[in-house]
Amino acid sequence: MIIDGHMYSFPRFDSRAGYSELGPKMRAVQRELGGHHQPVWRVRDRAPADNTTLIDPATDELRDIEWGRDLGRLTWNVDGETYTKQYMPPMLHDLEAPPELMIAEMDYAGVDMGIIHTSGHLGLINRYLRDGVARYPDRLMRLITVPSAGIPGDPDAAIQEIEDEVGDGDRCGVQFFTRYYYDSGETEPWDDGKMRPFWEAVAALGVPVYFTLHARAGERYTSAEQDGYLEEQRNLMRWMERYPEVTVVVTHGLQWRSFLEGDEFSFPEEGWELFRSPRCHLQLLIPIQVGGIWEYPWTEAEPMIKECVDRIGADRLIYGTDMPMVARFCTYRQTLDQFRTHCDFLSPAERNDILGGTAARVMGLE
Repeated sequence: MIIDGHMYSFPRFDSRAGYSELGPKMRAVQRELGGHHQPVWRVRDRAPADNTTLIDPATDELRDIEWGRDLGRLTWNVDGETYTKQYMPPMLHDLEAPPELMIAEMDYAGVDMGIIHTSGHLGLINRYLRDGVARYPDRLMRLITVPSAGIPGDPDAAIQEIEDEVGDGDRCGVQFFTRYYYDSGETEPWDDGKMRPFWEAVAALGVPVYFTLHARAGERYTSAEQDGYLEEQRNLMRWMERYPEVTVVVTHGLQWRSFLEGDEFSFPEEGWELFRSPRCHLQLLIPIQVGGIWEYPWTEAEPMIKECVDRIGADRLIYGTDMPMVARFCTYRQTLDQFRTHCDFLSPAERNDILGGTAARVMGLE
């Protein structure tokens, strides 16, 4: 069985998508786009622009913009000009990815099941994803999340929502975003303190927890994130020591772009300590991270994949794609063929683990 361990399904990008008002949702979108590496251009003449049209680099404050659409792309107007970037791939002409679209893509690529992730800029969509999984339980699984920034102020509400969602009985996990936690103004690490009641409740549920690790400050996808990312790993190591029975998955990979030196991935020895825990797993999302730098089949990434296999083991590595966003750079089938056809150093058993066996065990599939 081939399982995409990291994919998405979501309603229209410029809709409320579970928020009570559109404004907070679009501010989350603006924050995401304003820190993302995809290029910006001016719509009227396709002249290059940059993320300063979204965020003031001196203050990190969001610019006053007006949202719109052009050719199915999300646009923003600021200072009398309209700008865009291809954050969503062009195929999402209505800026949405319903479960039916994702399953059609899975069928064409040869993927049997997918684990749907989410994020605040895509919406507060636990119910949306629950309904999608209920329609296609043999094809989709999901992760549950609550806004990380709100947990310290009202842990009981966060616990209730997580427990209600897990109680629905579908195969699921909990996803936590370290970067959003600090949006609440908290300065203490997220592994204890005010978060303790929430984590105690999550650990008691017996479901895997997926951690999306980002430094609390610094520009994304650059070396400026390195120290902060390693700090978040240390927080997670403390968390795993406190809850050793919980299965953990680190999403996206090891911040590939932040630790690139030329064409080589240079990850410090400290960064591998996280995986001394046999309950800690790692997703391998190569094309979405480096697809804007290298071309298919991303042979430059093979040394880093081999190092992950050697240090962590294929039985704790999970193929994922970030589909449909990965379609900015390649086809869905190419993400699969990276491991199915290339990476000649992998044994058949290692390919099977990476392409589905590990994810099946994490999610409790028979």
